[in-house]
Amino acid sequence: MARRRPQPPRRAAEHPKGRTAGVVGAVVGLAAAGTAAGVALSRVAARRVRAAELGPAADVATALAESRLRQVDPMGAGARPADRTALVQADDGVLLAVEEIGPRDAPLTVVFVHGYTLSMASWAFQRRTLGAELATGNGHRPQARLVFFDQRGHGSSGRGAPEHSTIDQLARDLLAVLDARAPRGPVVLVGHSMGGMTVMGLAALRPELFGTRVRGAALLSTSSGNLADLSFGLPEMLTRVRAAVLPVAAWTMRHRPSFAERTRRVAADLVSAATKALSFGSSDVDPALVRYVDAMIAGTPVDVIAEFYPALAGLDETGRLEPLRRVPTLVLTGDRDTMIPQEHSELIVERLTQTGENAVEYVVVPGAGHMVLLEQPDEVSRAIAGLLRRVAAGADVGATS
Repeated sequence: MARRRPQPPRRAAEHPKGRTAGVVGAVVGLAAAGTAAGVALSRVAARRVRAAELGPAADVATALAESRLRQVDPMGAGARPADRTALVQADDGVLLAVEEIGPRDAPLTVVFVHGYTLSMASWAFQRRTLGAELATGNGHRPQARLVFFDQRGHGSSGRGAPEHSTIDQLARDLLAVLDARAPRGPVVLVGHSMGGMTVMGLAALRPELFGTRVRGAALLSTSSGNLADLSFGLPEMLTRVRAAVLPVAAWTMRHRPSFAERTRRVAADLVSAATKALSFGSSDVDPALVRYVDAMIAGTPVDVIAEFYPALAGLDETGRLEPLRRVPTLVLTGDRDTMIPQEHSELIVERLTQTGENAVEYVVVPGAGHMVLLEQPDEVSRAIAGLLRRVAAGADVGATS
């Protein structure tokens, strides 16, 4: 069972070109660094469907649905197909791939925002479980529509200009999805890792939405800042090595992406092992889950990974959490998360409860790592369902008998 009472909060710690061997080490180093907000680089070559390649508008829905269903299913039982698919245009013209489950007229909408180098497929378990549970409301749970989308540069969404690889732009993208797919009625935002940072970015960008349109939020395995100081559970010596190779890796990924792609294939076994060790808390995690994570992130171009990394490393939203105090909030983390350690969630809880305005539910899942939503999916789904019940009760949107 998840532990729901936090310990006393502990604060989180406050363009070169290398030779081939050095670049291999650099790419592996950035693989470890990148998982601070998502997961390590992968070895599985999966095809990325670009929005610009989807063809005529009449074929968009079919192409998106087919591409999503081709993805690996971690349970081997068939993916939960979307009821509707769409493309939403961001303010700079980038097309974002969106999928929905549940009735159009549901009284509550839940928007899921995935993490760095992942895709909406990271919510596979929650998509299936909550999609079935919330399709019709009853006396114990609300009826809800679930909205999933791929962040720019990830999954099936289009890419923007490198200078738009920022949390502020991701927040504007989330706003575009809300305006297009949930223009009316109460909304709950659920963000994992970089997705949680996107939710915090929206709170900073449009604070007036929280308490009006946005009625609840879930922040899973995320941070409000100080990511550049993380050790990822590595010894001090390796942490120093990582700091030395990161500039080489970032430069190579941005300016020699073809070479970097070849390099990560050369380092495939090492990087895949890093994915398992750094993304999951259990040593006996199902290999199918590791392969699933590999398959999701293989389609994220290395230059996209490099472009977003500075925004994550330089993040500081700690002082901009005030809007979230107005709504019921779930903060959830695994106690074996070495990517974004538990202390980062505790700092968010501390900030959100300073004024006593908002009762924050804090859930620590024993034995889980950064990919808690895949590693312990039942715990995560239960916690999200509990948040939705709280929101429905407070917003009078409710459950039906």
